[in-house]
Amino acid sequence: MPWECGECRKKETEYIKIDTVCHHCGKPLCDKHRIEVLEDAFADSDGEVSNRAFHCKSCKEKHHS
Repeated sequence: MPWECGECRKKETEYIKIDTVCHHCGKPLCDKHRIEVLEDAFADSDGEVSNRAFHCKSCKEKHHS
């Protein structure tokens, strides 16, 4: 069963990849509907850990306005 984007409801195909889930709600997201946010809480003191987190639109607005 193919994955489906939680925002646009398009199913994963050769051209549409569902490769991210929202950091807060876990909704699967395609590359057109994921929003990248830099999370300072994820930053490692020596800078080796990525501090990127992906969000859906509603969680971005709710948690990172």
